Amino acid sequence: MALSVPLLSEDQLLCPICLGVFVKPVSTSCGHNFCMSCLSSYWDSSVPACLCPVCNESFSVRPQLRVNTFISDLSQSFSSLQLRQETQTSVLSLIKAHMKLRDQLEPNNAKLASLIQEKLERVSSIRETRAQRQEETRRVIAQSEEVLQDVLKKVQNSHKDLVQKMEEKQQQADSEAEALVEQSEKEIADLIETQTKLQELKHTEDPLIFFQKHPNISLEGLNSVSTLSLRVDEKLEEMRETLKSYTGQLQMLLQKLDCDISLFYNEKWCDLRRVQKHAVDIKLDPDTAQSDLLLSPDLKQVWFNKGVTQAPENNSRRFLVALAVIADTGFSHGRFYFEVSVGQKEEWILGLLEESVPRNKVIPEQPDCGLWALYFRVDKFYTYFNPDVPVYTGKAERVGVFLDCDNALLSFYDVNTATCIHTFNNYITEEKLYPFLNPCDDEFPSNLGPMMIVDPK
Repeated sequence: MALSVPLLSEDQLLCPICLGVFVKPVSTSCGHNFCMSCLSSYWDSSVPACLCPVCNESFSVRPQLRVNTFISDLSQSFSSLQLRQETQTSVLSLIKAHMKLRDQLEPNNAKLASLIQEKLERVSSIRETRAQRQEETRRVIAQSEEVLQDVLKKVQNSHKDLVQKMEEKQQQADSEAEALVEQSEKEIADLIETQTKLQELKHTEDPLIFFQKHPNISLEGLNSVSTLSLRVDEKLEEMRETLKSYTGQLQMLLQKLDCDISLFYNEKWCDLRRVQKHAVDIKLDPDTAQSDLLLSPDLKQVWFNKGVTQAPENNSRRFLVALAVIADTGFSHGRFYFEVSVGQKEEWILGLLEESVPRNKVIPEQPDCGLWALYFRVDKFYTYFNPDVPVYTGKAERVGVFLDCDNALLSFYDVNTATCIHTFNNYITEEKLYPFLNPCDDEFPSNLGPMMIVDPK
């Protein structure tokens, strides 16, 4: 009857020399079994006789070793069985680990699904808010244009009516003046005739002859000159009063136009005053300032330190390439406003930076770089990630920055004119945003002045 492998113990199939399962097992005449290579190596090292490693029986002649096929088959069967058992154990362990991991993944899947839904809802809310704000902006612009068109139309109509009335009055005055001139010329002719007669009378010494030649002469002709002068003065005074009346009407119309224009521009100031209510006090973080920059003791000013480069500390938060520094306060929820005075600088960068943007290399000029900022150069404003397309032309000495985190809105204002320079209304980030200041280098002679955080007026 053949021996079944499961009846054997593991020790019976182990080599006494290497203590491993037999590999090419051989048997000695004393009845002990070994791996062929193990026994050969043992005999090669034993001098002078060949001994059994187990019982020390001596062999005068080194036996010729042959593989014991029976033990070899038992060893292979045992190894296969052991491998199957280990495989089964590994498979069972893997199945248990899979089931445990699957049980652990279920709540995580629910959390991920909830988080994804939350993000989708927020993105939808941001897009809806952006659409509403764009619609509101278009509506305000349309209303402003309507008001301006209405004011211009009223001015044009009033001006047309005034010109028409003045032309009518001028025509009337011209007609009256023409009639007055004709009458005056007639009266002057009569006066000349009277003067001629008076000259004749002057040389007539005989009274009887005088009244015989001029029986109709009287003193009325002598008084006609003063009467004509009085009538001319009255007409001129009437024309002066008419012109004075229309001049007053024109002044009133211009005053009303000034009021309408002031009301239109006051809307900009109201918008600036609204965002200034969210002003916060911020300071610069000296641990982030690039080594070529200097900060004031109150940490409110930064400027390019020409010609003196400080050795940077071993600090991962410090900018190593960009001439930049950020504030010590970050924003992720709510509304915030701060102002920066740039004076007469010809080049600077101002905006907000994501917390995770690397500080040890150049910030790429692309939309997903994590920096939402305005780049000013000479007389034009650009967005940092699109420095070839100007978004505003002019110059600002004091810039206000308004951040509405909940509505994904970032606006920049020229504080001195209450003009909105540019608005980012489509940014999406889950990180904190930090105020970012870059005073740039001394490429322009007038660019050595500081960028200064100031309190809103």
